[in-house]
Amino acid sequence: MADTKITALAAITTVDPAADVLPIVDVSDTSMAASGTTKKITSNQILGAGGTATLASATITGDLTVDTSTLKVDSANNRVGIGTATPTDTLDVNGRVTAARFLSSSSSASLPALAVSAGNGVYNSGTNEVGFSVNSTLAMTLNSTGLGVGVSPAFKIHANGVIGTTNTFGAFTALQTAGGTGYRWTLANDNNFYLQYSPDGFGSTATSRIALDSSGNVGVGVTPSAWGSNSKALQVGGGTASVSSTGAGSTASRFAHGAYFDNTNWLYQYTGVGPALYQVTGANAGSTHAWYTSAGGTAGNTITDFATAKMVLDASGNLLVGLTAAGTTAAKTIQIANGTAPTANVTGGQLYVEAGALKYRGSSGTVTTLANA
Repeated sequence: MADTKITALAAITTVDPAADVLPIVDVSDTSMAASGTTKKITSNQILGAGGTATLASATITGDLTVDTSTLKVDSANNRVGIGTATPTDTLDVNGRVTAARFLSSSSSASLPALAVSAGNGVYNSGTNEVGFSVNSTLAMTLNSTGLGVGVSPAFKIHANGVIGTTNTFGAFTALQTAGGTGYRWTLANDNNFYLQYSPDGFGSTATSRIALDSSGNVGVGVTPSAWGSNSKALQVGGGTASVSSTGAGSTASRFAHGAYFDNTNWLYQYTGVGPALYQVTGANAGSTHAWYTSAGGTAGNTITDFATAKMVLDASGNLLVGLTAAGTTAAKTIQIANGTAPTANVTGGQLYVEAGALKYRGSSGTVTTLANA
């Protein structure tokens, strides 16, 4: 560029920062004078020079670019980019953001203040309330009452709908310790509800502790058998043991071992296991207590031995052996039905009734008639 001399002072209507020059004195260059050498510099050279520049104010009508992508103002689209030279939103930040707080002047489920994607994020859903939207719909609410999933909370944690997750076994909700042991409630694919325990984070060793079927039967340590639709039973696992109680449309409560009621008949629960039944009829202290036993049979078959009680304690205090009803006006008696005379000896003795006579067989086999018929 040729030397530029000051020829006249006039107003400049258009400035070319790359070509128009300013005179300055380079005090470090004493080649022409002790006080420094006068030189020329353009506006671009001043702005690009090192050091700190202080401006009272500045107006930029075009784009602003700082270090390529550190800060970019896109004047054509009215966008600002931080960490990007091509901002795609009003403020586009490529990197981490640290702030004392974010305050949203206006937001909704479809336009959340903090969004992870369109219609999905966090917004102000009410007074002193934070809403979490999914697909432009309020999915979860947090307020001073508690956390509500699908519902405005009325408790500390309040959910409307199924809680938990699913696997091949069914839907479950788990409570676990830090070590992975704990319990879970499971609605299984067999429509039974289970309380299970697992020592290994509900892996293959999860064990059912309590099971509830759709008919209202409960199994403790075992899945309850197929009881009748009107029968409500408690079955306890452990070897061949089981306990059941059912009114079956009456006032009777029944507790069985190795047997269950199908709303019509008592059935064998196990093959080859002699079941027993205890029954209480009535709802107060005047109830009748009856005991039934069976020699055993095939699982699922009807127990015919339960047709008649083997022993009864009635409301008058009569103990009946082989009888189901005491004589008229009897109270606090022991009544024994005719039986089969024993043919073998036992340690102690045997009391029985034969042909109406009360007899006793001692341990040596001696039979004594205590009372004639």
